[in-house]
Amino acid sequence: MQSSTWRALGTGDVLGFLRADLKRAKSSVWIVGPWVDGFFAEFVLGILPKTAALYIVTRPPSGATPDFAAHAFAARACFEARPNTLVRLLPKLHAKVIVIDDEIGYCGSANWYRYSLEESREIVLRGPVASAQGLLDEVQLIWDQATSGPVANETIKTTEVARGYTSEVSDPVAAAKLKEVQGSFVIARSRRRR
Repeated sequence: MQSSTWRALGTGDVLGFLRADLKRAKSSVWIVGPWVDGFFAEFVLGILPKTAALYIVTRPPSGATPDFAAHAFAARACFEARPNTLVRLLPKLHAKVIVIDDEIGYCGSANWYRYSLEESREIVLRGPVASAQGLLDEVQLIWDQATSGPVANETIKTTEVARGYTSEVSDPVAAAKLKEVQGSFVIARSRRRR
């Protein structure tokens, strides 16, 4: 299906477009995604005008793998320190969406952490929300299903966390299935260049 209103962004392209769109945000930004790190949180907060409301739905940090949990806590602490910001948690979240001023949408495979945005092979579609029938309704439904968890009262600030998460996040549900199902495996991408 041909579309002239949505653009496909590949590895390394998302942050540039997002930077420009966030700078122009006026009323609200919705960030939905299971994996968010401190690098991405600081990226957003360094650009987004303070007058724009910010709504985040992510998985609880306790549901992340132990090596990612510190990054998830750091992101949450960054977001919660900003006025005009609400964070909600949804354990079975898989959607990756950003909506800016109910006008511009980002939807795709990329998670909101450094490795996924800069190195992993991802595709994110960017386009006008008006041409994505039902997108705002789905984001609202996710928001309504999510809950406010305990406030992240501890800011985890280390050099490693500040750099962002720099490897693939293993979904705990997928990791459990790999252990449970004998003979299951993950196909690693070839390190050879073609």
